[in-house]
Amino acid sequence: MIKKYFFLLSTLLVLSFTQQANAQWEQIYKLPATQCIFLAPNGNLIASDFQFDYSGGIYYSEDKGTTWNRADVEDFAYNTIIQAGEYIIASGECSTLARSKDNGKTWELLNYAYFMQEYIGDKGAEADLSYAITYYKDKLFLADFNGGGVIYSEDFGETWVMTDRESLMYESEYGLVIDSFYKLDTSNDNLLLFGAYFVYRLNEENYTWELLRNDSNFMGVTAHIDNKLVCGRSIMNYTDAVPFLEYTTDGGSTWGELPRPEGMIDNNVRAMHSFDNNLIVGLQMGGIYYTDNLGEAWSDISEGIPYYVSPADGSYVYEIPMVITSDDEYIYMAIYDEPWSEGTLSGIYRYKKSNLPVAGINATLNDNFGIYCDNNNLYLNNAADVTIYNINGTLVLSQPNSSEVNISNLQKGIYIYQAQINNAVVSGKFIKQ
Repeated sequence: MIKKYFFLLSTLLVLSFTQQANAQWEQIYKLPATQCIFLAPNGNLIASDFQFDYSGGIYYSEDKGTTWNRADVEDFAYNTIIQAGEYIIASGECSTLARSKDNGKTWELLNYAYFMQEYIGDKGAEADLSYAITYYKDKLFLADFNGGGVIYSEDFGETWVMTDRESLMYESEYGLVIDSFYKLDTSNDNLLLFGAYFVYRLNEENYTWELLRNDSNFMGVTAHIDNKLVCGRSIMNYTDAVPFLEYTTDGGSTWGELPRPEGMIDNNVRAMHSFDNNLIVGLQMGGIYYTDNLGEAWSDISEGIPYYVSPADGSYVYEIPMVITSDDEYIYMAIYDEPWSEGTLSGIYRYKKSNLPVAGINATLNDNFGIYCDNNNLYLNNAADVTIYNINGTLVLSQPNSSEVNISNLQKGIYIYQAQINNAVVSGKFIKQ
C-alpha cells in the first residue's frame, strides 16, 4: 500500500513539472505602444504609451493590473519613469518632466529646455529628451540625448546645475561633440554614465567626468545583483566574440563577464531586472531568459510573449520588451509594438514568480522516490540532501541525508525543494499552509 502511495506521488510530481514548463506570460492590459512599466512605493503600477503624436499618456492601476485609469496629464511621449525621493518622475520629449507625489494618480509638469538652450540651441532644447535619469545622493541627475551634457537638480527638477561639459567632449568629424547618453546608474557608491560610445564616472569633488571605457557600444541596460552592476548592450550584435553581459563591483574600474545562455549568440539586450538572486534579461527580438545563479544556467521563459516565425531561417522573432519590474507575486513587463501597426500585441504582461523554473537543476524522477508534506514536516521515502527555497529563489532551509525535514518554522507560502540522492536530483513545489 505504501509503495503504491509513493508511486502516485511521483506521478503528481510529473504533472507539477509539466505545469511549470508550460507557465506563460499573460497580457493584462493592451496599450498601443507601451514604453514603460513602473512599480510605485504603494504597489500601484504605472505605464506610459509612447505615441509619436503625443496622444498616448500615463496610466495607473491600483489592483495589480486588473483595472487601469488614464492619469490627467498632458502627454509628451514619456520614455523613462524613476523614483526620486517622495516623487515619481517621468521623462518625456520636449525637455519635459512629469512628477507625481501620489503614486502616479496626479502629475505636474516641469521643463528644462530653458536651461539647455545655451548649449544646444532653441530648436535642440525644444526637441530634447532624456533616457538617462536617476536620483543619487539627494540629487536628480539627467543626461540629455542631444549633446547638451549632464545636469542635476536639488529641488526635483525645478532648477538645474550643469556638470562639467568639457570632460565629456570628444573629437569627431564635426569637431568637439558630446555623446548621446542612455543610462545613469550606480556602482560601489559611484555614479556611472553610459553613452553610445563611452562610459564615464562622476568626480563628485568638482563634478567632472572621468572616462572609463571607449567601447560602450550602447551599453545602456543595467540591473543590480549580488553587489554587481550588470550591464547589457542594446544593439544588434550576433556573436559570441563579445560579452553577453558585463559587470562591475568597484565603480567601473574593473569589469567581469556573466556566462551567456548555452548556444545563444544574441547580445541585443533591451530590458533587464533583478530581485534577490534572480536576473531576468529581455532580448530585443530574442525572447526572455532567466537565471537564479548568475548565469551559470539559464532558462528560456519566453512562452506567452507574441512572436512571428522568420521566413529567412524559421527562428522566432519576439515582440520587444521595454522595461521589466516586479512585486512580491508577479513579474511585469512592458511589450512594445509600433503605434502605426494598430495591433493588440503591445501592452503590459505579467508572469507569476511561483512559476519560475529552478535553473540548472537536472530533475530526474523515478518510481522509487516519493515525497509528502503536511504543515510541519516534509517526508521522503529515501534519505536525501534536501534544500528548500522560497519563490524568490532565496535558500530558507537545508538538511543533509534526511528522510524527514521539519518545516514548521517556515512562513505560509509556496516553496521549491531540491532533493539529491546520489547523482539524481528531484525538484518540485509544496505549499506551507
